[in-house]
Amino acid sequence: LFSFQYYGIWSSEKVKSRVTEVIFSWTVWFPQEVKIRDAYQMLKKQGIVKEDPKVPEDKILPPPSPRPQNSIFDRDEEKSKLLAKLLRSDHPEDLQAANRLIKSMIKEEQEKSAKASRRDSTISEVSENVTRMDKLLENYQRQELSTAEQETLHTLFQRCEKLRPLLFRLASETVDDDEALGK
Repeated sequence: LFSFQYYGIWSSEKVKSRVTEVIFSWTVWFPQEVKIRDAYQMLKKQGIVKEDPKVPEDKILPPPSPRPQNSIFDRDEEKSKLLAKLLRSDHPEDLQAANRLIKSMIKEEQEKSAKASRRDSTISEVSENVTRMDKLLENYQRQELSTAEQETLHTLFQRCEKLRPLLFRLASETVDDDEALGK
């Protein structure tokens, strides 16, 4: 956008001014980023940027918000370290590997979420069935159960019996530190 060799003369002054403001604000907010500071200093040495822009405080870009602690990239320390290493690399094949790793981590997270959703809906269904069965059994003990209610009770019992193996499988798949253990 600035350099003559990259057709910077075609960029409007408004675009050049805004880019200068952004790069300058980055040097303010990210002083630890040497490449940003060096790029800005190079623009000043080449005479492309004559003086630091006067950027109002509200226009200087704030630093990005920190990544949530429970990010999918923080859960597996080994993969997280590998990803960071791959992203720091200058080799295109490493960046492609990082992209594949990110995709696989996201896919794992989506599968985990889908499994949790299925587990929650199954547990909810069983809980509702058991609650309805409890009410019907109270009526049964008082001998106030109609034929239709007896059929409903039998249907609920059969549904719970069908869900039993699924509940055992879900329980066996639940990891020790999984929040689903409380359910």
